[in-house]
Amino acid sequence: MDKKRLEMLLERVNWVKGKLGVKYEQYPTSSEVAAELLWKAYMLGDIEGKEVLDLGCGTGRLACGAQLLGAKAICLEYDPTLLKASPCQIKVRAYVPMVPVRKVDTVIMNPPFGTKRKRADRPFWEVALSLAKAVYSVQPAGMEKVIFPLAEERGFRCEVLGHYDMMLPQLYEFHRSRRRRTKVAIYRCYKG
Repeated sequence: MDKKRLEMLLERVNWVKGKLGVKYEQYPTSSEVAAELLWKAYMLGDIEGKEVLDLGCGTGRLACGAQLLGAKAICLEYDPTLLKASPCQIKVRAYVPMVPVRKVDTVIMNPPFGTKRKRADRPFWEVALSLAKAVYSVQPAGMEKVIFPLAEERGFRCEVLGHYDMMLPQLYEFHRSRRRRTKVAIYRCYKG
C-alpha cells in the first residue's frame, strides 16, 4: 500500500451529516489530509500492529485508514447517526471526556476546531494525552501555541508534521459556498 492508494480507499468512506449539528462542529476530514496524517503516523511506527483510537471519529475515515495500515482500530463517537454509518469493526458510543476506553498505543483525531465553542478541542486533547503515548491531530494551523504547552506539561514532545489546505463541504445553513478551504496542520505529540 502506498499513500496515494490509501487516499483513494479513504475517499470511499461515506460521510453523513450528523444529528448533533454545528454545536459539535461535525466536519469530515478530507481523504487527502486523512491519508497524510495516517501515512506519517505509519512511517513513524505508530500504526501497524498498534491499537489505535479514532477519538470523535465521525464516520470513521481515520480509523478505517488505520485498519488498512495494519492497526486494530477503535471508533469512538457520540453521534449515533455517524457511528452507525461507520464501516469500522470496533465501535464505541461515548461523549468526550467520559471515555470508557483503556489505554491504547495511538490516538488519531480531528477534534472540534473551537469556532462555535471556544476550547471545544481541549477535552479531546486531555483524553488523548491520558490514553496514549502518541497523539496525532488535524486542527487549524497555528494551534501549537495552545496544544504544545498542554502536552508538554504532561511529559510529551510535540511537532508540526505539515500544513495543508483542507476543503470543508457546505453542511450547514450559514455556509455560503459549496466548499471552503481551511488551513490546517497535522500535530504529533509523543512520549519516548
